[in-house]
Amino acid sequence: MQNIDPFLLGVLISLAIGLIIGLEREYDQLKGEVGIAGLRTFPIATILGFVMGFLTLYQTEWFLIVGMACFILFLAIGQLRKMRNELGFGMTTNLALIITFVLGVMVSQELYRESVATAVLVVTLLSLKSTFRSIIQNITVKELFAFIKFAILALLILPFLPNKDYGAESLLNPFEIGSIVVIVSLLNFLGYFLVKFVGSRKGILLTSILGGIISSTAVAWNYAERSKEAPELSREYGAGIIIASAIMFPRLILLAAIFNPAIVLPLSIPMLILTLICLIPAIVFMQKDTEKAPTQIPLGNPLNVWNALSFAFIYTLILYAVYYGNEFFGESGLYYSGIIAGLADTTAITISMAKFGLAEEFLNLSTLVIIASTLSNTVVKLGIVFFKGNKKTIRLVSYVFGSMILAGTIYILLMS
Repeated sequence: MQNIDPFLLGVLISLAIGLIIGLEREYDQLKGEVGIAGLRTFPIATILGFVMGFLTLYQTEWFLIVGMACFILFLAIGQLRKMRNELGFGMTTNLALIITFVLGVMVSQELYRESVATAVLVVTLLSLKSTFRSIIQNITVKELFAFIKFAILALLILPFLPNKDYGAESLLNPFEIGSIVVIVSLLNFLGYFLVKFVGSRKGILLTSILGGIISSTAVAWNYAERSKEAPELSREYGAGIIIASAIMFPRLILLAAIFNPAIVLPLSIPMLILTLICLIPAIVFMQKDTEKAPTQIPLGNPLNVWNALSFAFIYTLILYAVYYGNEFFGESGLYYSGIIAGLADTTAITISMAKFGLAEEFLNLSTLVIIASTLSNTVVKLGIVFFKGNKKTIRLVSYVFGSMILAGTIYILLMS
């Protein structure tokens, strides 16, 4: 590009940006949306913005300011005509034209990558109109309020929490604890809506995979009960429980990586082994076409404030349990903390141990404690299946979970 004249290069990039956005708008019109601006208007608007921005190199900056004001005034007049004559020149098209003009100005300032990246984001938003409408139509009031509460938590409360250490041993950092709650809530949000809009009624396999992102324990509870209601699908529901449990391992690796990237490699090896122990027999068990089988799992509330506060409280308790367990009982104290925490949930102990492993000498120990907590959690799910499942489901799940517990225990003993 060094041999190309800067003005010509700017015009070509502006043309490409305008065509990207204009193509989407033109396609939208072909689907029945009546509009004025399309495949020709948007490139012209981008080039106009570029030329005006380029001319500011030789003229006063007021030239660009006045030019943009005139451009917006022109669009405003068009909007008034629409209101009077019902022309299909909507607000979205107006805003798209303005941003297209601004992108042209960005190109004149040689912000090539930034302008192209912005254009891609804009055209993505424009093309997702039908998808957004479909999602909004299926969102309940409870889910809307949950999103609002999450926004308040992440954008209004979290930034104002003090980033200082308090309490005994200076283990309490309000901003740090708030950040962890926000991250965990965000992952739960993603899992919740993936199950609702993708996994629900799409078969046991897909629902199990996505349900494992939210809670493999919830999948075990629900599918164990279903296996009694539909004994002919005992193998498939058993496979669903095993697959959801297998998803727990990559989910925990992701969580640990957020707080300590160094733990990913030592944690990935045993987690991969445990995942394969689950997945290989589960794929063998999943034989029938189960798309018409009942697959829904209880999603609960995407963001319950009390649950979020409870998680913060449990995480704080685990912080102190890890600290004092290591202080007074050494490695055995950490294992006890991991096993006890895993009986309820593996998320808090995984985050706590990932941070504990920031000190290199504790990296291997942190990995083993996380594995111990997953084995403890697996015992809980096995108990649920024994309590609620069909005999065939109990037998299949017991073989796999028993193998996983044995392999995990051997790994811990060898690496200790």
